[in-house]
Amino acid sequence: MIRLYGLIQCALCKRPRIVDLSKSTSSCPYCDYSDEVKDSAVLFRSKSQQEVRQALSQAMGVDDRDAAEKRSRVASVDPYSTMVYRYEHCRDQRTKLTILAEGLTEAKGEFTLEDVEEVVGDRAEKVLKAMLDHCIAYESHPGRYRVRSHFLVGMSSLLIPCIFRTSRTTPGSLTYML
Repeated sequence: MIRLYGLIQCALCKRPRIVDLSKSTSSCPYCDYSDEVKDSAVLFRSKSQQEVRQALSQAMGVDDRDAAEKRSRVASVDPYSTMVYRYEHCRDQRTKLTILAEGLTEAKGEFTLEDVEEVVGDRAEKVLKAMLDHCIAYESHPGRYRVRSHFLVGMSSLLIPCIFRTSRTTPGSLTYML
């Protein structure tokens, strides 16, 4: 038996949908209305379900050319600009620090105070200190920083010792982060 697929419009919610024309009834995935397939006006029919999907996309106002254009725009997005946008629009301070450290490390390999300053302005020293104090970043070389591994960044909130930073009050002691 050859299957034939069709594009119909739901009798209740009026949305277009795909049906198997060999079945006697069909339920709308949007409003759950069930109706007889033979009573429905078929807007498009084909043996290929893919062709009917394309017809549905056009009926819903989604054009393949729009999707291709969107994919090309997404592929050409600058990761640095994306990081800056995410940083500026994030409300959670710890997440902001993580976004900044990860983004700068990804973009530059190692980042400097000047790199942080490009994003946050004159708060750069305070932000960099917070990254170090919360074990989000570490100083890989004098004046150069990198993000910690994702495991340590996520786990440092669980009372993990920050073994690369020492307390200012007791030399050589561990600083614990909450």
